[in-house]
Amino acid sequence: MSFQELTGTIVPLVTPFDAAESFDPSRMSRLIDFVLEQGADALMATALTGEGSLLTEEETLTVWDSVFAKAEGRAPVVPAIISTTTRRAVFLAKAAQSLGAKVFMAVPILPELYAGRSYDDVLAFYQDLAAATPLPIILFNYPSLTGIDFVPALVERLLKIATVRYIKESTGDTRRVHALHRAFGERISVICGAPNTALESLALGCRAWITGTMNIVPRSARQLFRAVSLNDLPLARRIYYRQILPFVDVMARNFNPTGTIKAGVTARGLDVGLPRKPGSGVSAADKAHLERLAADVTQAEKEIETILRGRSV
Repeated sequence: MSFQELTGTIVPLVTPFDAAESFDPSRMSRLIDFVLEQGADALMATALTGEGSLLTEEETLTVWDSVFAKAEGRAPVVPAIISTTTRRAVFLAKAAQSLGAKVFMAVPILPELYAGRSYDDVLAFYQDLAAATPLPIILFNYPSLTGIDFVPALVERLLKIATVRYIKESTGDTRRVHALHRAFGERISVICGAPNTALESLALGCRAWITGTMNIVPRSARQLFRAVSLNDLPLARRIYYRQILPFVDVMARNFNPTGTIKAGVTARGLDVGLPRKPGSGVSAADKAHLERLAADVTQAEKEIETILRGRSV
């Protein structure tokens, strides 16, 4: 099948819930309009930021249907599958293909009661996915969630599967980007998957970036990409330090990334509800701080647009 490389900013959408913790498609529709109007290149549905691991199969498909319908003709949609079983992952991968996805992200949650499973189990998981659909696969390296660390030795084995084309590197360790580039070159595309190493990862050659903070500042993320592509590192640092990292700082302090991201989106004028319990919202102090940051970033983005206007990439 035809293959088009994923590049640019890919927003892992939060999943808006109503007061009864049910998916709210109208809020999702408004969120998609916002991030696309602000310059996002693609959308990811039901990733970790989207609380995908907390959704049932039926809920996952409902979210996907809503996102694909709203984004049709406007931006690629990348479904994310975070699954404890191969059976469920295969079912969802086939569903993603039927909806028109061109690529998907998948990761198994593999720890057991007594010990983690072997690399053989990880390999078998992706082999079964590849047998079920010809779609390109994005690996997701987030060991604290999955119990799997996609070290180069494991990636080497997984690259024997022809449809493994990307890895979302979310450990926050830029040495991993170096290691993957040195070991595999163009055999796999490394996607920056962390907000606190984005500038470094983009400067090291990552051609795509996926992180939940983009729900709040999709334009700032796009501006950072443009500044790096222009080799204007002083401008890139200005964007990163003033417009992106302040939101990351809140998450690092309160240990509530999903609640912080949803509160940040709400601070920008789009109420997306609260995380599914036992997740929670943020404190009144953090809410007020995020509102101040949102006002500041709106002005900063306008200033950066003036600087970037007329400059070729």
